[in-house]
Amino acid sequence: MGMKAIFSNRLYKHKIDPDFVMSMAHTLRVFNQAKHFRYQAEVRELRGSKAKSSVSIHQRLKQRYGLNDYYANSAVQEGGALDDTSKNKRLFC
Repeated sequence: MGMKAIFSNRLYKHKIDPDFVMSMAHTLRVFNQAKHFRYQAEVRELRGSKAKSSVSIHQRLKQRYGLNDYYANSAVQEGGALDDTSKNKRLFC
């Protein structure tokens, strides 16, 4: 028995303004870079290759990528989730 969607907020690229599409693509690219940076910073600190920074990771993301609080917090949270996931994989493999 399948489910049927009654309503959807799906956006189609060919139906919206190309400038908006480019803006969203840029935003997603920068967000993913920030998330990757947060994950790699955590890995470097755990391996002990670099002294722990006096500036919080949230502030470093805001300065480095020019993000607002919403995107910086989201990148910190998702990067932490990636770190937790990789730790769990190592435990069970």
